[in-house]
Amino acid sequence: MNRFKGLAVAVLGVACLDVHADDRLEFQVRGAIAPSCALVADRIRIDLGSVTAGELAAVGSASRWRGARFGGMDCIGATRASATLRGTPYPDDSRYLEAVGEARGVAIEMRSAGGQALPPDGMTAVDFTWQGNRPELGFEARFVRVGALRPGTAGATAWIHIRWE
Repeated sequence: MNRFKGLAVAVLGVACLDVHADDRLEFQVRGAIAPSCALVADRIRIDLGSVTAGELAAVGSASRWRGARFGGMDCIGATRASATLRGTPYPDDSRYLEAVGEARGVAIEMRSAGGQALPPDGMTAVDFTWQGNRPELGFEARFVRVGALRPGTAGATAWIHIRWE
């Protein structure tokens, strides 16, 4: 019986040592404050207007470019931006957005106001730079004839992803 008591006391003594142990942990916290800008509006509309069939006389011909701009404000640390476009590509030529509506034989081509092509693949980026803290990110669109024409309305919706740098 005395032997059992001695064993119990020894185990209890080891348990008490763990409670009083002095452990130190070292950890690091890392992060960054990313440049940012707010947008004046979260959507823009590019009005391509009425284009005559004569302006799109042959496959590959295009209407004139029309544009609109996203304006930035409250920029902190941002002096550049890159933008990608995601939308439904025209099935036979992924450089263009698929036009929806009654019109047939047209697709929509997009680019930056600086002339950089902007296919709707969500990966090809166009770059913008500016001075000061009020950027303007300009985009342009136009109709491109891709087949036999049928008059009617045509349009597309796409999403721009902007990365501030």
